[in-house]
Amino acid sequence: MRNINFVGGCWHIPFHNKKMMKGILKLLTDIKPQLQGIYLIGDILDMNSLSFHDKGQSPIELPSGERIDLSYEYNEARKVFDNIDSVAKRVKKYFVYGNHEDRYNRTLNLADNKKYGKELRSPEEALKLRERGYEVKTRWKEDYFLIGDHLQAFHGEVLGVNPAKRQLDKLRQSCIFAHSHRVGTHFQGSKASFNIGWGGDISAPAFNYVGRLTKMDWINGFALVTTDDNGFFHTQVITVYDNKFYYNGKKYGG
Repeated sequence: MRNINFVGGCWHIPFHNKKMMKGILKLLTDIKPQLQGIYLIGDILDMNSLSFHDKGQSPIELPSGERIDLSYEYNEARKVFDNIDSVAKRVKKYFVYGNHEDRYNRTLNLADNKKYGKELRSPEEALKLRERGYEVKTRWKEDYFLIGDHLQAFHGEVLGVNPAKRQLDKLRQSCIFAHSHRVGTHFQGSKASFNIGWGGDISAPAFNYVGRLTKMDWINGFALVTTDDNGFFHTQVITVYDNKFYYNGKKYGG
């Protein structure tokens, strides 16, 4: 019976945790007979090349000397999505923008950038997400997908201490989100909020905009959501330590 849903967010490709991703691909292969859906809930791409924070600065340079531009970011993302496609055929897939994908929308809305026309491609166009079978939603503050009948999956807006509680207090509906790079859960009766962590490489130069103490609160993670016959959710938030995690007694990644 296909009733397990994978939920991931804040991978920030090409600055993702590649060892964690290798483990996730193996996990998806192992649970494939039960895998119902894959929900990617924003900031899957970093879109550093379109960041207003880095405006006027030279592109990030890799140890190889190569510079990270938008073409590089999209090419690295294609590799990740090709790998997902290879292990998750005939699985429903969902992609909702986060604030980082929204950098494309904000860039396009600038008057001068409208001159690029269709040559400045959106994430879903560059990665051919719809052709890959993804349902795509692009309003990161408004859009969500429903897992089962009760659990809203979206990128999230809340930061600070205990985002899971704050998000549930605001929404008053069960939800699963990322955005803060933290992990936490909060329950109010049958309603629940799940903050699932992130999938980036904390040592990547793209994250030097925050200090060491802030990064200490960030945790790699993702979630598996099993839905029952009544459309209710049973959620496992899986944390990743030292690039590895465990599921059903088996070690992945590392």
